[in-house]
Amino acid sequence: MGIRVGVHKLVYVSTTMETIDLSYLGITKEQILEYLKEHPYPDDPEYSKEDMIGDITGSSGFYSLPMGTKPETDDFIATLLNDLI
Repeated sequence: MGIRVGVHKLVYVSTTMETIDLSYLGITKEQILEYLKEHPYPDDPEYSKEDMIGDITGSSGFYSLPMGTKPETDDFIATLLNDLI
């Protein structure tokens, strides 16, 4: 493990400007897979569907995305989180 400094996009609540803590969401892999049946994940070489599922269901702390994600991916994740919480 090493300490690094990088540039990322934070996922946050627009009204409070607080970052989203993934450990409190309680969203399951099954919920995401069900959601994906109606809402296809955009193709994004910077952040795969598998990365997104793993981050949302298996991480804790604030949620960030790589700086290179497409705007479509950012919008998709915001919509998914709003729809599932």
